[in-house]
Amino acid sequence: MSIAYMERERPIKKPKATRAPFLRTEETPPTNLDAQPPAFSFEKMADGSGHSFNCCQEEDRLALSKRMFMLSRMPWQQINLAPSKGMGAEKISRGEINPGIPTAVTEDVSYFYSLHYYGKKRFIGYKVGQIFHILWVDHNFGVYDHGP
Repeated sequence: MSIAYMERERPIKKPKATRAPFLRTEETPPTNLDAQPPAFSFEKMADGSGHSFNCCQEEDRLALSKRMFMLSRMPWQQINLAPSKGMGAEKISRGEINPGIPTAVTEDVSYFYSLHYYGKKRFIGYKVGQIFHILWVDHNFGVYDHGP
């Protein structure tokens, strides 16, 4: 028997899936999405808007990346219970947003979440299931009135 013949007879192994374990792929969604950590998406962010990832300084991009990494290990329950000036989130109504809301955001989104990433700087977006769509990086405090 030749070596070439023996090699053809071996079953081909399928590679294991390498998906991130926190992203759900089942047909039915989990019953308690607040028990899951956020999965962040920049898909709906308008690049070049003055409030996009690319409009920030390198220091802001690094701080935002670090904060997203930390938050991606916390369930939404914990984020919602944390103080808004720390690891928590603050709800901002649709009418309080200064720049135009991207057309991809439907009218049923009545509020946005604002989360700290560096000092008083925040990133703002909305939740759909486990996905947190980041729309704005408020590096210059122009997205909404932060108050005194």
